[in-house]
Amino acid sequence: MDNSIKPRIALTREQVELRQKMLDEVGRSDYRAVSFRLTGTLISNAFPEFEDIFMLMEEDFRSLTTVKKSFKELRTAAADAAEKKFESSGGATIGRIYEILAKSAKLSPFGRDKLMKRECELAVHFTLTRSLGKELFDEAKRTKKKIVIVADTIYPRNVVVRILSNCGYEQADELVVPSELKGSVTDHKAVYDAVLAKAGVAPAKLLHIGGDVEADIETPIMNGSKALLLSGTIPLMVKSGRLRGWVQDRHVYDYDEPEYLALHGAFGIYAAYLFDVPISKSPQSDFCASEYMLGFMVGGTARAADFRPKDKKQAMLLGLLSDSSEAARGMEDMDRLFHFHFDGHLENYGYKDCDMPLRFFAEHSAVGDRAMLQSRLDPTDFAEWTEGTKEPKLAPVHARKLKRSATAKLADKLFPPGTKVRNIADGMLVKMKGGGK
Repeated sequence: MDNSIKPRIALTREQVELRQKMLDEVGRSDYRAVSFRLTGTLISNAFPEFEDIFMLMEEDFRSLTTVKKSFKELRTAAADAAEKKFESSGGATIGRIYEILAKSAKLSPFGRDKLMKRECELAVHFTLTRSLGKELFDEAKRTKKKIVIVADTIYPRNVVVRILSNCGYEQADELVVPSELKGSVTDHKAVYDAVLAKAGVAPAKLLHIGGDVEADIETPIMNGSKALLLSGTIPLMVKSGRLRGWVQDRHVYDYDEPEYLALHGAFGIYAAYLFDVPISKSPQSDFCASEYMLGFMVGGTARAADFRPKDKKQAMLLGLLSDSSEAARGMEDMDRLFHFHFDGHLENYGYKDCDMPLRFFAEHSAVGDRAMLQSRLDPTDFAEWTEGTKEPKLAPVHARKLKRSATAKLADKLFPPGTKVRNIADGMLVKMKGGGK
Protein backbone atom coordinates (compact mmCIF):
# COMPACT_ATOMS: atom_id res chain seq x y z
CA MET A 1 0.00 0.00 0.00
CA ASP A 2 1.31 3.43 -0.97
CA ASN A 3 2.46 5.22 2.20
CA SER A 4 1.08 8.49 0.82
CA ILE A 5 -2.51 7.23 1.23
CA LYS A 6 -2.18 5.59 4.62
CA PRO A 7 -4.11 7.09 7.56
CA ARG A 8 -2.08 9.02 10.10
CA ILE A 9 -2.96 7.14 13.28
CA ALA A 10 -0.60 5.74 15.88
CA LEU A 11 -1.10 2.17 17.05
CA THR A 12 -2.02 1.53 20.67
CA ARG A 13 0.44 -0.28 22.92
CA GLU A 14 -1.63 -3.46 22.65
CA GLN A 15 -1.66 -3.23 18.84
CA VAL A 16 2.10 -2.73 18.74
CA GLU A 17 2.63 -5.78 20.95
CA LEU A 18 0.25 -7.95 18.89
CA ARG A 19 1.86 -6.89 15.63
CA GLN A 20 5.34 -7.67 16.95
CA LYS A 21 4.29 -11.06 18.32
CA MET A 22 2.89 -12.04 14.94
CA LEU A 23 6.01 -10.85 13.12
CA ASP A 24 8.23 -12.74 15.57
CA GLU A 25 6.21 -15.92 15.07
CA VAL A 26 6.47 -15.69 11.28
CA GLY A 27 10.20 -15.13 11.53
CA ARG A 28 10.91 -18.16 13.73
CA SER A 29 13.49 -20.58 12.35
CA ASP A 30 11.21 -23.52 13.27
CA TYR A 31 9.18 -22.89 10.11
CA ARG A 32 10.31 -23.43 6.56
CA ALA A 33 7.03 -22.38 4.95
CA VAL A 34 4.22 -19.90 5.68
CA SER A 35 0.79 -20.05 4.04
CA PHE A 36 -1.76 -17.25 3.97
CA ARG A 37 -5.46 -17.07 3.25
CA LEU A 38 -5.85 -14.34 0.65
CA THR A 39 -9.24 -12.79 1.40
CA GLY A 40 -9.32 -10.79 4.60
CA THR A 41 -5.74 -11.69 5.55
CA LEU A 42 -3.57 -10.31 2.76
CA ILE A 43 -6.22 -8.12 1.14
CA SER A 44 -9.21 -6.01 2.15
CA ASN A 45 -11.90 -4.35 0.07
CA ALA A 46 -12.93 -0.73 -0.29
CA PHE A 47 -16.56 -1.91 -0.24
CA PRO A 48 -17.60 -3.94 2.84
CA GLU A 49 -20.41 -5.83 1.09
CA PHE A 50 -19.49 -8.33 -1.64
CA GLU A 51 -22.56 -7.38 -3.67
CA ASP A 52 -21.76 -3.64 -3.78
CA ILE A 53 -19.86 -3.76 -7.06
CA PHE A 54 -22.90 -5.35 -8.73
CA MET A 55 -24.76 -2.06 -8.34
CA LEU A 56 -21.99 -0.32 -10.27
CA MET A 57 -22.71 -2.64 -13.22
CA GLU A 58 -26.40 -1.85 -13.68
CA GLU A 59 -25.89 0.53 -16.59
CA ASP A 60 -23.73 -2.01 -18.44
CA PHE A 61 -26.35 -4.67 -17.80
CA ARG A 62 -29.26 -2.55 -19.04
CA SER A 63 -27.52 -2.05 -22.38
CA LEU A 64 -27.31 -5.82 -22.92
CA THR A 65 -30.77 -7.11 -22.05
CA THR A 66 -34.45 -6.22 -21.82
CA VAL A 67 -35.02 -8.22 -18.64
CA LYS A 68 -36.59 -5.98 -16.00
CA LYS A 69 -34.95 -7.41 -12.89
CA SER A 70 -31.85 -5.62 -11.61
CA PHE A 71 -28.39 -6.98 -12.32
CA LYS A 72 -27.68 -7.23 -8.59
CA GLU A 73 -30.78 -9.34 -8.00
CA LEU A 74 -30.02 -11.71 -10.87
CA ARG A 75 -26.29 -11.90 -10.15
CA THR A 76 -26.88 -12.71 -6.47
CA ALA A 77 -29.45 -15.37 -7.35
CA ALA A 78 -27.04 -16.91 -9.87
CA ALA A 79 -24.32 -17.10 -7.21
CA ASP A 80 -26.69 -18.81 -4.78
CA ALA A 81 -27.70 -21.31 -7.45
CA ALA A 82 -24.08 -22.02 -8.38
CA GLU A 83 -23.12 -22.56 -4.74
CA LYS A 84 -25.82 -25.21 -4.38
CA LYS A 85 -25.27 -26.86 -7.74
CA PHE A 86 -21.49 -27.15 -7.50
CA GLU A 87 -21.02 -27.53 -3.73
CA SER A 88 -19.46 -30.97 -4.13
CA SER A 89 -17.34 -30.14 -7.19
CA GLY A 90 -15.25 -27.06 -6.52
CA GLY A 91 -18.00 -24.64 -5.61
CA ALA A 92 -19.16 -21.49 -7.38
CA THR A 93 -16.74 -19.85 -9.80
CA ILE A 94 -17.38 -16.73 -11.80
CA GLY A 95 -17.62 -18.81 -14.97
CA ARG A 96 -20.25 -21.09 -13.46
CA ILE A 97 -22.15 -18.13 -12.03
CA TYR A 98 -22.28 -16.34 -15.36
CA GLU A 99 -23.45 -19.44 -17.20
CA ILE A 100 -26.48 -19.47 -14.90
CA LEU A 101 -26.85 -15.69 -15.11
CA ALA A 102 -26.81 -15.75 -18.91
CA LYS A 103 -29.90 -17.98 -18.94
CA SER A 104 -31.90 -16.06 -16.34
CA ALA A 105 -30.99 -12.66 -17.83
CA LYS A 106 -31.26 -13.76 -21.48
CA LEU A 107 -27.70 -12.64 -22.21
CA SER A 108 -25.85 -13.42 -25.41
CA PRO A 109 -22.38 -15.00 -25.09
CA PHE A 110 -20.98 -11.55 -25.91
CA GLY A 111 -23.05 -9.90 -23.16
CA ARG A 112 -22.16 -12.59 -20.66
CA ASP A 113 -18.44 -12.24 -21.33
CA LYS A 114 -18.57 -8.44 -21.28
CA LEU A 115 -20.24 -8.35 -17.87
CA MET A 116 -17.94 -11.02 -16.47
CA LYS A 117 -14.91 -9.04 -17.61
CA ARG A 118 -16.33 -5.87 -16.07
CA GLU A 119 -16.90 -7.58 -12.73
CA CYS A 120 -13.32 -8.85 -12.70
CA GLU A 121 -12.05 -5.34 -13.42
CA LEU A 122 -14.06 -3.86 -10.55
CA ALA A 123 -13.00 -6.64 -8.17
CA VAL A 124 -9.35 -5.88 -8.93
CA HIS A 125 -9.85 -2.12 -8.70
CA PHE A 126 -11.49 -2.13 -5.27
CA THR A 127 -9.10 -4.65 -3.69
CA LEU A 128 -6.74 -3.11 -1.12
CA THR A 129 -3.53 -4.41 0.40
CA ARG A 130 -3.99 -5.21 4.08
CA SER A 131 -0.95 -3.56 5.64
CA LEU A 132 -0.45 -6.06 8.47
CA GLY A 133 -0.85 -8.95 6.05
CA LYS A 134 1.81 -7.38 3.83
CA GLU A 135 4.18 -6.96 6.78
CA LEU A 136 3.76 -10.62 7.71
CA PHE A 137 4.27 -11.63 4.08
CA ASP A 138 7.44 -9.51 3.84
CA GLU A 139 8.78 -11.00 7.07
CA ALA A 140 8.24 -14.51 5.72
CA LYS A 141 10.07 -13.54 2.55
CA ARG A 142 12.87 -11.83 4.50
CA THR A 143 13.45 -14.94 6.60
CA LYS A 144 13.51 -17.10 3.45
CA LYS A 145 10.30 -19.03 4.08
CA LYS A 146 8.47 -20.63 1.18
CA ILE A 147 5.18 -18.75 0.78
CA VAL A 148 1.90 -20.36 -0.28
CA ILE A 149 -1.28 -18.31 -0.80
CA VAL A 150 -4.76 -19.83 -0.61
CA ALA A 151 -6.88 -17.87 -3.11
CA ASP A 152 -10.35 -18.42 -1.64
CA THR A 153 -12.23 -16.57 -4.34
CA ILE A 154 -14.66 -17.12 -7.21
CA TYR A 155 -12.29 -15.38 -9.61
CA PRO A 156 -9.99 -17.32 -11.94
CA ARG A 157 -6.26 -17.72 -11.52
CA ASN A 158 -5.37 -14.93 -13.97
CA VAL A 159 -7.48 -12.41 -12.02
CA VAL A 160 -5.96 -13.59 -8.73
CA VAL A 161 -2.50 -13.06 -10.20
CA ARG A 162 -3.45 -9.47 -11.12
CA ILE A 163 -4.67 -8.85 -7.58
CA LEU A 164 -1.46 -10.29 -6.12
CA SER A 165 0.63 -8.12 -8.40
CA ASN A 166 -1.32 -4.93 -7.64
CA CYS A 167 -1.15 -5.57 -3.89
CA GLY A 168 2.55 -6.43 -3.72
CA TYR A 169 2.38 -10.22 -3.39
CA GLU A 170 3.89 -11.18 -6.73
CA GLN A 171 6.83 -12.84 -4.94
CA ALA A 172 4.65 -15.61 -3.51
CA ASP A 173 6.09 -19.01 -4.36
CA GLU A 174 2.90 -21.04 -4.77
CA LEU A 175 -0.81 -20.45 -5.25
CA VAL A 176 -3.62 -22.79 -4.21
CA VAL A 177 -7.02 -22.07 -5.78
CA PRO A 178 -9.62 -24.16 -3.90
CA SER A 179 -12.07 -24.10 -6.82
CA GLU A 180 -9.48 -25.97 -8.90
CA LEU A 181 -9.43 -28.85 -6.41
CA LYS A 182 -11.73 -31.81 -6.70
CA GLY A 183 -14.34 -32.26 -4.00
CA SER A 184 -16.48 -30.14 -1.71
CA VAL A 185 -15.73 -26.47 -1.07
CA THR A 186 -16.19 -27.19 2.65
CA ASP A 187 -13.43 -29.81 2.64
CA HIS A 188 -10.85 -27.79 4.57
CA LYS A 189 -8.58 -30.82 4.87
CA ALA A 190 -8.27 -31.04 1.07
CA VAL A 191 -7.17 -27.40 0.90
CA TYR A 192 -4.71 -27.94 3.76
CA ASP A 193 -3.29 -31.00 1.99
CA ALA A 194 -2.84 -28.98 -1.19
CA VAL A 195 -1.05 -26.23 0.75
CA LEU A 196 1.24 -28.74 2.43
CA ALA A 197 2.05 -30.37 -0.91
CA LYS A 198 2.89 -26.99 -2.46
CA ALA A 199 4.99 -26.05 0.58
CA GLY A 200 6.96 -29.28 0.34
CA VAL A 201 7.63 -29.45 4.08
CA ALA A 202 6.63 -31.60 7.03
CA PRO A 203 3.44 -30.42 8.81
CA ALA A 204 5.38 -29.13 11.83
CA LYS A 205 7.42 -26.86 9.55
CA LEU A 206 4.35 -25.03 8.21
CA LEU A 207 2.75 -21.94 9.74
CA HIS A 208 -0.67 -20.97 8.38
CA ILE A 209 -2.32 -17.55 8.82
CA GLY A 210 -5.99 -16.71 8.21
CA GLY A 211 -9.24 -15.49 9.69
CA ASP A 212 -11.50 -18.56 9.51
CA VAL A 213 -11.33 -20.44 12.80
CA GLU A 214 -12.30 -23.83 11.36
CA ALA A 215 -10.38 -23.69 8.09
CA ASP A 216 -7.35 -21.63 9.13
CA ILE A 217 -6.81 -22.57 12.77
CA GLU A 218 -8.43 -25.88 13.69
CA THR A 219 -7.57 -27.74 10.48
CA PRO A 220 -3.83 -26.92 10.39
CA ILE A 221 -3.38 -27.53 14.13
CA MET A 222 -5.22 -30.85 14.06
CA ASN A 223 -2.92 -31.97 11.26
CA GLY A 224 0.33 -31.07 12.95
CA SER A 225 0.99 -27.52 11.75
CA LYS A 226 0.92 -24.20 13.60
CA ALA A 227 -1.56 -21.42 12.92
CA LEU A 228 -2.15 -17.74 13.61
CA LEU A 229 -5.59 -16.12 13.63
CA LEU A 230 -5.81 -12.74 11.89
CA SER A 231 -9.43 -11.60 12.06
CA GLY A 232 -10.97 -9.78 9.11
CA THR A 233 -11.26 -6.01 9.29
CA ILE A 234 -15.05 -5.92 8.68
CA PRO A 235 -15.99 -8.11 11.70
CA LEU A 236 -13.53 -6.15 13.84
CA MET A 237 -15.14 -2.88 12.80
CA VAL A 238 -18.68 -4.17 13.39
CA LYS A 239 -17.81 -5.39 16.90
CA SER A 240 -15.95 -2.22 17.89
CA GLY A 241 -19.07 -0.26 18.74
CA ARG A 242 -22.79 0.22 18.23
CA LEU A 243 -22.73 2.39 15.10
CA ARG A 244 -23.01 -0.33 12.46
CA GLY A 245 -25.79 -2.12 14.38
CA TRP A 246 -27.71 1.15 14.69
CA VAL A 247 -27.45 1.77 10.95
CA GLN A 248 -28.65 -1.80 10.35
CA ASP A 249 -31.67 -1.20 12.58
CA ARG A 250 -32.60 1.88 10.59
CA HIS A 251 -32.15 0.06 7.28
CA VAL A 252 -33.19 -3.53 7.94
CA TYR A 253 -34.29 -4.15 4.35
CA ASP A 254 -33.14 -1.24 2.21
CA TYR A 255 -29.45 -0.91 3.14
CA ASP A 256 -28.47 -2.71 -0.07
CA GLU A 257 -30.08 -0.08 -2.32
CA PRO A 258 -27.77 1.92 -4.66
CA GLU A 259 -28.34 5.26 -2.91
CA TYR A 260 -26.46 3.95 0.13
CA LEU A 261 -23.30 2.96 -1.76
CA ALA A 262 -21.41 5.99 -0.45
CA LEU A 263 -22.29 5.07 3.13
CA HIS A 264 -21.13 1.50 2.41
CA GLY A 265 -17.86 2.91 1.09
CA ALA A 266 -17.33 4.96 4.25
CA PHE A 267 -17.69 1.85 6.40
CA GLY A 268 -15.39 -0.05 4.04
CA ILE A 269 -12.63 2.56 4.30
CA TYR A 270 -13.08 2.80 8.07
CA ALA A 271 -12.68 -0.97 8.44
CA ALA A 272 -9.87 -1.49 5.94
CA TYR A 273 -7.60 1.23 7.28
CA LEU A 274 -8.36 1.60 10.99
CA PHE A 275 -8.90 -2.08 11.89
CA ASP A 276 -5.93 -3.41 9.95
CA VAL A 277 -4.15 -4.32 13.20
CA PRO A 278 -6.87 -5.86 15.42
CA ILE A 279 -8.02 -3.54 18.18
CA SER A 280 -10.27 -4.40 21.10
CA LYS A 281 -13.50 -2.61 21.85
CA SER A 282 -13.07 -0.01 24.58
CA PRO A 283 -15.59 0.13 27.46
CA GLN A 284 -18.16 2.92 27.12
CA SER A 285 -16.89 3.90 23.68
CA ASP A 286 -18.06 3.21 20.13
CA PHE A 287 -14.81 4.44 18.56
CA CYS A 288 -12.14 2.56 20.54
CA ALA A 289 -11.62 5.59 22.82
CA SER A 290 -9.81 7.33 19.96
CA GLU A 291 -10.41 10.95 18.95
CA TYR A 292 -8.79 10.17 15.61
CA MET A 293 -11.23 7.30 14.88
CA LEU A 294 -14.14 9.44 16.07
CA GLY A 295 -13.14 12.25 13.72
CA PHE A 296 -12.45 9.80 10.89
CA MET A 297 -15.87 8.13 10.85
CA VAL A 298 -18.17 10.81 12.26
CA GLY A 299 -16.72 14.03 10.90
CA GLY A 300 -14.84 12.55 7.97
CA THR A 301 -17.87 10.81 6.46
CA ALA A 302 -19.88 14.03 6.68
CA ARG A 303 -17.02 15.98 5.11
CA ALA A 304 -16.53 13.47 2.28
CA ALA A 305 -20.23 13.82 1.42
CA ASP A 306 -20.03 17.64 1.71
CA PHE A 307 -22.74 17.46 4.38
CA ARG A 308 -24.06 20.63 5.99
CA PRO A 309 -25.23 20.37 9.64
CA LYS A 310 -29.01 20.30 10.06
CA ASP A 311 -29.18 21.75 13.58
CA LYS A 312 -27.20 23.47 16.31
CA LYS A 313 -26.05 20.23 17.93
CA GLN A 314 -24.60 18.81 14.71
CA ALA A 315 -22.83 22.09 13.98
CA MET A 316 -21.44 22.15 17.52
CA LEU A 317 -20.10 18.59 17.26
CA LEU A 318 -18.47 19.14 13.89
CA GLY A 319 -16.86 22.26 15.30
CA LEU A 320 -15.53 20.34 18.31
CA LEU A 321 -14.07 17.66 16.06
CA SER A 322 -12.42 20.30 13.90
CA ASP A 323 -10.88 21.91 17.01
CA SER A 324 -9.28 18.63 18.13
CA SER A 325 -5.98 18.05 16.33
CA GLU A 326 -6.45 14.25 16.46
CA ALA A 327 -10.09 14.29 15.35
CA ALA A 328 -9.37 16.89 12.67
CA ARG A 329 -6.60 14.72 11.25
CA GLY A 330 -9.03 11.80 11.18
CA MET A 331 -11.60 13.91 9.32
CA GLU A 332 -9.02 14.94 6.73
CA ASP A 333 -7.82 11.37 6.25
CA MET A 334 -11.31 9.93 5.70
CA ASP A 335 -12.10 12.68 3.21
CA ARG A 336 -8.83 12.05 1.34
CA LEU A 337 -9.10 8.25 1.33
CA PHE A 338 -12.79 8.26 0.38
CA HIS A 339 -12.19 10.40 -2.70
CA PHE A 340 -9.01 8.50 -3.60
CA HIS A 341 -10.92 5.22 -3.81
CA PHE A 342 -14.38 6.27 -4.99
CA ASP A 343 -14.10 9.37 -7.19
CA GLY A 344 -15.49 8.54 -10.62
CA HIS A 345 -17.66 5.70 -9.28
CA LEU A 346 -20.27 7.07 -6.86
CA GLU A 347 -21.25 10.47 -8.25
CA ASN A 348 -24.39 9.10 -9.93
CA TYR A 349 -25.68 7.54 -6.71
CA GLY A 350 -25.53 10.47 -4.33
CA TYR A 351 -24.52 10.48 -0.67
CA LYS A 352 -27.75 9.56 1.08
CA ASP A 353 -27.49 9.12 4.86
CA CYS A 354 -23.75 9.81 4.98
CA ASP A 355 -24.67 11.97 7.96
CA MET A 356 -25.75 8.87 9.91
CA PRO A 357 -22.48 8.57 11.88
CA LEU A 358 -22.88 12.21 12.93
CA ARG A 359 -26.55 11.68 13.80
CA PHE A 360 -25.60 8.60 15.82
CA PHE A 361 -22.96 10.57 17.73
CA ALA A 362 -25.33 13.43 18.39
CA GLU A 363 -28.19 11.23 19.63
CA HIS A 364 -26.56 8.10 21.06
CA SER A 365 -22.96 8.95 22.01
CA ALA A 366 -21.31 6.74 24.61
CA VAL A 367 -20.04 8.17 27.88
CA GLY A 368 -16.39 7.66 26.99
CA ASP A 369 -16.75 9.33 23.60
CA ARG A 370 -18.49 12.38 25.05
CA ALA A 371 -15.76 12.63 27.67
CA MET A 372 -13.10 13.03 24.97
CA LEU A 373 -14.71 16.33 23.90
CA GLN A 374 -16.04 17.53 27.27
CA SER A 375 -13.14 19.86 28.09
CA ARG A 376 -13.75 21.86 24.89
CA LEU A 377 -17.47 22.27 25.48
CA ASP A 378 -19.43 24.78 27.56
CA PRO A 379 -20.81 22.97 30.66
CA THR A 380 -24.38 23.97 29.81
CA ASP A 381 -24.11 22.68 26.24
CA PHE A 382 -22.47 19.50 27.49
CA ALA A 383 -25.27 18.92 29.99
CA GLU A 384 -27.90 19.42 27.28
CA TRP A 385 -26.08 17.01 24.98
CA THR A 386 -25.80 14.39 27.73
CA GLU A 387 -29.46 14.71 28.73
CA GLY A 388 -30.54 14.32 25.09
CA THR A 389 -28.51 11.16 24.57
CA LYS A 390 -30.36 7.84 24.62
CA GLU A 391 -29.58 4.17 24.12
CA PRO A 392 -29.77 3.24 20.41
CA LYS A 393 -31.80 0.39 18.95
CA LEU A 394 -29.49 -2.14 17.32
CA ALA A 395 -30.02 -4.89 14.77
CA PRO A 396 -27.65 -7.79 14.05
CA VAL A 397 -25.31 -7.23 11.12
CA HIS A 398 -25.41 -10.23 8.79
CA ALA A 399 -22.70 -11.34 6.37
CA ARG A 400 -25.45 -11.90 3.80
CA LYS A 401 -28.28 -9.44 3.28
CA LEU A 402 -31.78 -10.09 4.58
CA LYS A 403 -33.93 -10.76 1.55
CA ARG A 404 -36.87 -8.45 1.02
CA SER A 405 -40.03 -10.51 0.77
CA ALA A 406 -43.18 -9.36 -0.99
CA THR A 407 -44.52 -8.37 2.43
CA ALA A 408 -41.45 -6.25 3.16
CA LYS A 409 -41.77 -4.50 -0.21
CA LEU A 410 -45.42 -3.75 0.52
CA ALA A 411 -44.40 -2.35 3.90
CA ASP A 412 -42.01 0.02 2.10
CA LYS A 413 -44.96 1.50 0.24
CA LEU A 414 -47.41 1.63 3.16
CA PHE A 415 -44.95 2.65 5.88
CA PRO A 416 -41.82 4.31 4.40
CA PRO A 417 -38.53 3.53 6.17
CA GLY A 418 -37.84 6.03 8.94
CA THR A 419 -41.45 6.59 9.95
CA LYS A 420 -42.45 5.80 13.53
CA VAL A 421 -44.81 2.97 12.56
CA ARG A 422 -42.20 1.40 10.28
CA ASN A 423 -39.50 1.56 12.96
CA ILE A 424 -41.79 -0.28 15.38
CA ALA A 425 -42.59 -2.92 12.75
CA ASP A 426 -38.91 -3.41 11.82
CA GLY A 427 -38.01 -3.75 15.48
CA MET A 428 -40.58 -6.52 15.87
CA LEU A 429 -39.23 -8.29 12.75
CA VAL A 430 -35.67 -8.19 14.05
CA LYS A 431 -36.76 -9.73 17.37
CA MET A 432 -38.66 -12.46 15.55
CA LYS A 433 -35.49 -13.26 13.58
CA GLY A 434 -33.51 -13.73 16.78
CA GLY A 435 -31.93 -10.30 17.04
CA GLY A 436 -33.85 -9.16 20.12
CA LYS A 437 -32.49 -9.27 23.62
